[in-house]
Amino acid sequence: MWKSILFFCFQLFTVTVFISAKYASASVAFQDLGGNQWTASGTTPPSKIILSLLKTQVPGCVHTDWITNQPNNLTHDPYYRFNDASLKWIAESDWRYSRTFKVDDAIMNTYEQWLIFEGLDTVATITLNGRVLGKSYNMFVTYGFNVTGLLQTNFNMLEVSLSSAVRYVQNVANTLSYDIPPDCPPDVQHGFCHVNLIRKEQSSFSWDWGPAFATQGIWKPVYLMSLNYAVIRRATAIFDWDNHMLNVDVRFLLVMFANHLPLYGNVSISVPELNVEKIFSNITLQRTQTEITDKSFSIDFSDVDFERWWPNGYGDQKLYNISVSFHSSLGDDQSHKHFMFGFRKVELVQEAIKDSTGLSFYFRINDLPIFAKGANWIPADAFNNRVTVERYENLLKSAKSANMNMLRVWGGGVYENEEFYLAADRLGIMLWQDFMFACAMYPATDNFLSNVTQEIDQAMWSLKHHPSIVIWAGNNENEAALSTDWYNTTEHFDRYKQDYLSLYVDTVHKTVKSLDTTRPFATSSPSNGLETKQEGWVAKNPYDPNNGDVHYYNYNDDCLDITKYPATRFASEYGFQSWPSFETIVPVTVAEDRKMNSNWSDHRQHHATGNQEMLNQIAMHFNMPNVGNSTQVFKDTIYLTQIMQGLCYKAQTEFYRKSRNETVNGAGHTMGALYWQLNDIWQAPTWSSIEYGGKWKALHYFATKFFAPISLIMYDDDTILKMYAASDVNNPVYGTMVLTIRSWISFGFTGQKTYQVNILPHRSVKLAEESLGQILHEGGCPYKEVCYLTLEVLNQTSIPMSFFFPVALKDVDGLGKAVFTVEGMAKSKDDEFRFVLRSTSPALFVWLEAKGIKGRFSENAFTMPESAKSLTFYSWQKDLSVEKLKNSLEIKSLYDIYKHNTAAEEVVSFAPSDIVRTSAGTWLDDVHTKLIFGIVGFLFIVIASAQVICLVLRLNKPIHRPRKQSCVDPNLKPSCQNLHKNSSVSSWASGGESTDNNRYDDDGPLGFLIQSKSANGEVSKKTEIRFYII
Repeated sequence: MWKSILFFCFQLFTVTVFISAKYASASVAFQDLGGNQWTASGTTPPSKIILSLLKTQVPGCVHTDWITNQPNNLTHDPYYRFNDASLKWIAESDWRYSRTFKVDDAIMNTYEQWLIFEGLDTVATITLNGRVLGKSYNMFVTYGFNVTGLLQTNFNMLEVSLSSAVRYVQNVANTLSYDIPPDCPPDVQHGFCHVNLIRKEQSSFSWDWGPAFATQGIWKPVYLMSLNYAVIRRATAIFDWDNHMLNVDVRFLLVMFANHLPLYGNVSISVPELNVEKIFSNITLQRTQTEITDKSFSIDFSDVDFERWWPNGYGDQKLYNISVSFHSSLGDDQSHKHFMFGFRKVELVQEAIKDSTGLSFYFRINDLPIFAKGANWIPADAFNNRVTVERYENLLKSAKSANMNMLRVWGGGVYENEEFYLAADRLGIMLWQDFMFACAMYPATDNFLSNVTQEIDQAMWSLKHHPSIVIWAGNNENEAALSTDWYNTTEHFDRYKQDYLSLYVDTVHKTVKSLDTTRPFATSSPSNGLETKQEGWVAKNPYDPNNGDVHYYNYNDDCLDITKYPATRFASEYGFQSWPSFETIVPVTVAEDRKMNSNWSDHRQHHATGNQEMLNQIAMHFNMPNVGNSTQVFKDTIYLTQIMQGLCYKAQTEFYRKSRNETVNGAGHTMGALYWQLNDIWQAPTWSSIEYGGKWKALHYFATKFFAPISLIMYDDDTILKMYAASDVNNPVYGTMVLTIRSWISFGFTGQKTYQVNILPHRSVKLAEESLGQILHEGGCPYKEVCYLTLEVLNQTSIPMSFFFPVALKDVDGLGKAVFTVEGMAKSKDDEFRFVLRSTSPALFVWLEAKGIKGRFSENAFTMPESAKSLTFYSWQKDLSVEKLKNSLEIKSLYDIYKHNTAAEEVVSFAPSDIVRTSAGTWLDDVHTKLIFGIVGFLFIVIASAQVICLVLRLNKPIHRPRKQSCVDPNLKPSCQNLHKNSSVSSWASGGESTDNNRYDDDGPLGFLIQSKSANGEVSKKTEIRFYII
């Protein structure tokens, strides 16, 4: 026994003396191997032609390097026109990146050197100085190679050989003992096959909103790292609320001699702002099966007074810097890790609901129930190296500006860079974090599961200290795909279910729970929560609205009909498409592409029948634009797709918010609304509210209001107007709510009704309900086509005004042309410009654009019930002047997209599928008009006969003409007011004049007045026929 101890001590002394002598002044060192010193070459199949790329950048990818090496970067941009198809050869080729480098003395003068690749995309072989170090098969894993003894001071050759992921998965598919569907995406996506067989960004092979580039490259940093004894590779933390303990986990990389000998050192953990510091002395580190060893350290926080982290809208986002240091007792090896941490408690509450068969599903943060408001996040670019910190910040700040408090990081993309999660932490955006599996069955071989275990482990170590992440989810829609037989798996259901359980329950879930017990875990989304678990992890109906979360899409029914929406516990996906702005499309198109029915438009639309679905939905509510110029038609149709999308999301989101405290037949108690999707990956028609490049669509402006801290909601429930308030604020609001009946003809109002209301905190409450017809009648509305309603709370400017339209907007009457002027524009801050917008008449969906300028308006796509509106433009670029902004402004409203219509001009028109081309109709085309004039013709014959008789009998009697009673302004003349008030057939025309002001003396002749009208506003045509029986 004592001999073994002496031998161990001798070994330890010998190694220590050796290292201390040779590397006495050395410590942990790093050397970056990224940059532009790499070259790339590709071998194209089947010709095997070798292409060279002399200008490259690491981190990066082949596609972006290929752009850099082209003479015209614009037309060779992969996003330009049809380049996503013409550049498929890049993904089908093998590529080799190589560079030479010298090694810094600080690296060479240490005991052990490592080569670290933080991200390789995806199938790669790494060679250093002619020796193969290893291979990579997972885009999401950091690979490290011990290169001690291989490095040379003055010359080293590093090569990364990338195999085509497209051809790799085809080879894997050929070796499978059974099919793992889906094999290929739908043809409309122009994608690659078998993406589910590789651990790579799933959407890189195509999606219904994105292109297929199947990227390759060194997409994250690469560097050398050296050490003498041990180094901190990762550090993270969670907080144990039950025991008030801060638990800090540290992962160490140990040198090879520690295979047999333990290492000792001191670990220091501090939170300076809280005056917390603790040193853990003489900890023991020893390698086990790998060079990695993990240690956990706990600090009692029972007596520490810290501030909690809150979601956006509920409080501050307090973050603390945690510092972890290691100092080896064998020398001066020191390493440090710092990270920001927020103290935040999260619970996923699934409990019984009164009068319901299911369970609740909502997040309780710091003991407060939270209604989740937000959207789904997809990769911000097909080429991840192009996503900058500034882009992350812009998109997440835009989410916050729209009053969002949650984003769902969708499972078909990537684990985003650290900067994304830091931004979410700072801005109070809670994250629903999917693991990267989506819409497919997946292999469950030992190799695949081992690969996934490593991926999940590393993801957890990188992410779990972020307070913004409030839930982990195993996959996107895979439970639903299996349960509802998306891919014809019924025949071998048991086999695919076992694979599903092996992957998500036995591997992903098990790994997550071993590293984090503070957050909830959902095996899939959508799923039924606890009900899914009780059914063996694959529910018969994963879309059950009474349990868990639901994804819901309905493109056929009227999206403004809220009876079509499921009263789910938590809506984690829903939506409708729109096109990005014309300005966003222009850089990637030529003139012939800029039509709704162009080859490019069809190619860019990856959702089958998507363009037609948008047009069909528009046709339910609007007249289609049909100006003479096809480009103008395209612009106006884009405008309508965005307005329609905003209205659709508004209706569905308000339905979910008003259902917060309601259950109908057991359904309801909705506590989350995350629409699909926040951002875009390229310039294309999608479900996004923010275009590629950051420009806000109309939807995002709508979201600022329907996600407002307090939102007023009106909807028609079978002729009953119901008024709700949805509140996410901490205090009640008492006040006077005003329902105003307004006319499209002029500013002002025809009637008002007030209510004393109490808007309770963190609830949805019904404030009032009344007969819509009675409201319009008592409010002085002559007929509903000419009126609209607004709802507001007096002296509560933070509560947006709500609008209700009694008829489809294509049936609105009296809406005239609004002329807009901008007044008083001034620069209030470096990036803020304030001005007043004035209009000559009420206007629907006023849209402002600052052409060529990056930024956003405080409001847009709004309705103007008053003549003036104060607005602010927030610039995202420096050195913007008032003059430049004013000159860039373009303003239009709904009326303007019909301003070029003429009866004589044949135009291109886009309408539902049964209409392709039409001519502008005349006023006689209306079927009701034809019927009226048929009846008039018959009456004319009868009356003419009567007149002949009268003429014979009264030849010598003079004819009395009607005497007209003047009534120009109903707002000024009492007689006009009485006329409108007392007449049930009165009507209004644009400009405020009464058209039903013909009064006759009692002794005048008997007369008839027949009117017919088509179209609206200034383009309307009115016909009057007068008959007098004399």
